[in-house]
This record gives sequence, C-alpha cells and structure tokens, in this order.
Amino acid sequence: MKNLVSRAHLFVFVLQLSATSSVLAQTASKPFQLDETVVTANRSEQLLTDALPHTTVIGRDVIERSQAVDLPTLLSSEAGFQFTQNGGRGMSATLFLRGSASLQVLVLIDGVPLTKQDSTGSVSLEHIMLDQVERVEIVRGNVSAIYGSGAVGGVIQVFMRKGQGKPKTFAQLEVGSVGSSHASAGVSGQVGETNYFVGVARLRTTGFSAMNTSQYPNENPDADGYSNTNYNLGLSQVLVPGHSLGLRAAGSDGEFDTDGGGFGTPTAVYKGASKLSTWSLYSHNQMTRDWLSKLTFSQHRERSIYDAKLTAFPYDSEAVTRSRALNWTHSVVLGPWLLTAGAESQHQFIDATDSSLTQLNRERGVSALFAGLSGILGAHSMQFNLRRDNADGLPGETTGYAGYGFQLVPAWKLIASISSAFNLPPLGYLYDPFSGNPTLRPETAHSTELGLQWAQDKQVVRATIFNTRTTNLMQYDFATWTFNNVTDATNRGLELSYSGKLSSADLRASLTLQDPLDESTGMHLIRRARDMGSFGASVPLGQWTVGADLRYTGTRPDLVTVPSLPAYCVINMTARFALAPELALTAHIDNLLDRQYQTAYGYNQPGRAAYVGIVWAQK
Repeated sequence: MKNLVSRAHLFVFVLQLSATSSVLAQTASKPFQLDETVVTANRSEQLLTDALPHTTVIGRDVIERSQAVDLPTLLSSEAGFQFTQNGGRGMSATLFLRGSASLQVLVLIDGVPLTKQDSTGSVSLEHIMLDQVERVEIVRGNVSAIYGSGAVGGVIQVFMRKGQGKPKTFAQLEVGSVGSSHASAGVSGQVGETNYFVGVARLRTTGFSAMNTSQYPNENPDADGYSNTNYNLGLSQVLVPGHSLGLRAAGSDGEFDTDGGGFGTPTAVYKGASKLSTWSLYSHNQMTRDWLSKLTFSQHRERSIYDAKLTAFPYDSEAVTRSRALNWTHSVVLGPWLLTAGAESQHQFIDATDSSLTQLNRERGVSALFAGLSGILGAHSMQFNLRRDNADGLPGETTGYAGYGFQLVPAWKLIASISSAFNLPPLGYLYDPFSGNPTLRPETAHSTELGLQWAQDKQVVRATIFNTRTTNLMQYDFATWTFNNVTDATNRGLELSYSGKLSSADLRASLTLQDPLDESTGMHLIRRARDMGSFGASVPLGQWTVGADLRYTGTRPDLVTVPSLPAYCVINMTARFALAPELALTAHIDNLLDRQYQTAYGYNQPGRAAYVGIVWAQK
C-alpha cells in the first residue's frame, strides 16, 4: 500500500495472525458461544459469526450505553467509518465507508431503501435520531448483488423498535450544554395476536456558529441552532400461525440554521429543513416448513428546504424526492443450503424548484431480479449472489458476490470473497438545470477481500484486507460545471474490529488503515483519512455503569487549495446510576479534553459539552 501499509506488510500481518491462531487453538478449551444474529449479510437471519461479509451489529444495549443521539455519532466509532460535518448537530454530514462517500453507501430503514434523487444524492443521516432505533447492522464492501445500486462501500440497515410481549412504556429527559434539551417517550406490547409500538421524541439545541470566523471573517458569528422531532409506529397482526400482516412508519423532521459556506456576510441568515419519512406494508407467509415468502410495498420520501432570503443574494429552494418499492423475496431451505430469490421494482421521483423559477420534475423505474445461495458444509461456508438491475434510460447492470469461509479450528475462520457493485446516478445528477449531465454513466466497482475471524465465548475479532477499484467515479466537474465521470479510484486497506465482554466489561475497538487514491492524479481522495481507530469500554460498578469512548482520525486532504487537515482524537465519557430497576440517572461529557478540530475546512466542531438526564423503562 503506497505510503501507508504495503501489500507485503498486510500479508505478513495475516500470516502472523494465522501462526498465532495455531498456538491459541491448542489452548482453547471450548468453541465460541456467540449467539448474536444478523439478517443484512444475505437477507436471511444467520449467526453473526457465520456471516461472510465483514458485518457489525449495534444493538439497543450498545446504543443506550453510548448515550449517542444521532446515527453519525453512533457509527463514527465503527471500523471503516468516517464523517465530515459542516458544523454542529443537524448540519450537513457526509459519510465515508472504506473511502466510499455517502452516495456510494446504501442506507435501509427496516428494509426500505433510502435513495435520494436531488443533486446532492446523499441521504440526510444527520437527521436520523436514535430514540426509535432498535439496532443497526453494517455490511462492508460490494454487496450490490444482494441490494442493488449504491452498495459500493457497503450497506447500513437501521431497524426501528417494535412491540412484543407484555405492555411496556419508556420515557427519557435530558438537558445540557449549548441550550440542549431532549425528551422521548413510547409504549409497546402485544394484545392477543397484535403487536404494537408507538414512540415520539423531540430534541432542541441553540448550537454554535457553523463556520469558523477566523478562517472566514465575513460569516455571521451567531449560534446556529437545530431542532428535531422524530416518531416511529409499528403494528403487526398474526392472521393464522405462520402468516402475518404489518405496517411500519417512521419519520424525522429536522430544522436548522447554518452559514454561507464562505460566501456569507456578518448579518446573513441561512436556514434549512429536512423531513424524512418511510412507511411499509408487508406480508410474511410461511408457505411450508422450509419456504418463507415476504412481500413488501414501501416508500421513502425526503423534503429538503433551503432558505437564504435574508442574505445579500436572496435565494430559496425546495426539493422533494420519493422512491416507492415493491419487493417479493422467497427463502427456501434445501438441506444444508438456503436459497433466496426474488424480484424488486422501484419508482423514483424528483420534484424540485427554486426562487429562480427553475424546475426539475423527473421520474424513472428500476427493476431487478436476484438470487442467492448460502450454506455450511462441515468446515466450509459458502455464499453466492447474483442480481440484474435495469433502470429506465440506462444500461442494465449485473452484479455478483462469491464468498468462502474455512473453519480452521473451532474458534478461527479464514474468509475470502470477490464481488462487484454499481451505483446509478441520481436524477438530479442527470437532469438538474444547472449541473445535470444526461450522458452520465453509472459507477461500477470490483472488490476482493481476505479475512480472518476469531470468535470465542462472547468475543469476536475480525481482520479484513480489502482491495476495491471504482470506475466512472461521478463528481462535480469544475471544468464543465456539470457532473461527470471524471476519474477512477482505488482503495486498498486493512480493517480490524473487536467486540466482546471481558469479565463484566463490554468492549469495542476498531482500526482502519487505507489508501484511497484518485487514479487520474495519483493523489489521495478529498477528506478521506488514511488511518482511523476507536476504543470503547463500559464497566458496571455496583449501581453505576461508567464508560469511555476514544475516536482517532488521521490527517486527510481537504480542498485542493487547503493544506491537509490535522489529525485529531476525541474522548467521550458516560455514566449511569440505577436508582431502581426501571429508573436511572444518566450523564455524559463529549470531547472531554475540549479538543479543537475540523472535519471540513472552515467548519467548527463541538467543544467540551456536558449533559444529564433521567431514564425510565419498564422491564
């Protein structure tokens, strides 16, 4: 790996791990006993340790221990992840996973794909709060063969909380720095054959100035606040054993103040809003003991508003993007094999207008057929996926995934895979009146991986070497003032992840070393760090539970005219005191050492901040 970690060093590392495995295997007295499951890796439930793609699960217990409020904060500590944000909470955030930007990472909420079609193409993850989230599953690498367009860097699937068992209620109240307040409440349960969940939450903060006025002195130095209201509704009914109908609906309405991106004035006021919603109707039918059918009709909608009327150059805009999808998936058990096959149809829309009276009204259909086969035969694990996608006006794309795992000894597994992926240009990239390019071609990617996994008791370590090449990379081209397929990119790297329990302590750690390069220039891709790491621990001490989280991000280039942004390390602390089995006090300090850092040049990030709260949750 050029200027970072050479291929030789990576393979030496794997060889050293393999040698270590033979020694540890001789001392291991029993095989692993981890029973955590995952569904995103192959569309069907399987043990996390059986998943061949590098997969992570973040459960509700981890979310609550972290005391994180939004999805970017939670994911920032995971292997391969990096976020840049144009200011504080609720400001525009860009995700990088294995060096792939937000446009190249597919996000699902309960299986509903979030495909934003405006000229940003990036789902507004900064507005997805964690109040209503049950767990998050992350699958890294090319998995378009399973999920279609966008899964170049990987897939993030968010599962919302749902009801089951006896009726339960929960409530939370928190206050803290920069005028922050946060409240949530919900109820869930089961009545006869009906399961239900209803939850709602509200967050407000006065914030701080999005832009650094020492770097951009003409920007307004006032505080840029944020507010968010989010909700979740789930309802399911068992008709007869093995057959059920359900409805899910979730949404998040965020409103924010911001600055002018270097073009503002000391009195200019910029505002915006983003309203996300998803809903799905589904039918799950156990046709036979070995055949499960799932039929889902769903919609994702995002309304984005930008208001710069109180500026030197008044302007406002609004864009509504929607995607409706019909998915029919069948899972059939064939002896040791699981066959998954189905069809999907999406209808994507964009309706945008601005104060310049320009309009964008476009739509397209995307259809797909897919199939997968996975199984375990003795020490051998295998997974094969194939998918064909066809989008109106664009050439069809066929993608594949082939993965193989070999159980060296009960605790150690060697894993290898080869895969391909593609990414459709959003409708805004194709047809925006100012920057659109109707000749834009989809991005394509190919990846190879070699990994080693150790799973013992409740601990899992995964080391993965990956090599990904992306062609026809879509970027805004300042030479033509339009979006273009301007370059190809490569990224070679090593991911290490650990999660487990030592004595009573819950631990999580990650390390990513990568080399994301623009092939046309040989330079590193903008804002991608080449080294990132994290460590988190949560320890119960009687009625107390205390935790710490450390995140490190290395140097990375920003704009061509800006020197590389310096590395930074942020430490967060958490504490929880159990007043009773169902009642607890909480506290956390973010950026304990008050480090000054930037994830994007010119934009401020939070300094030290403290929060206290109270949580009530029926068991």
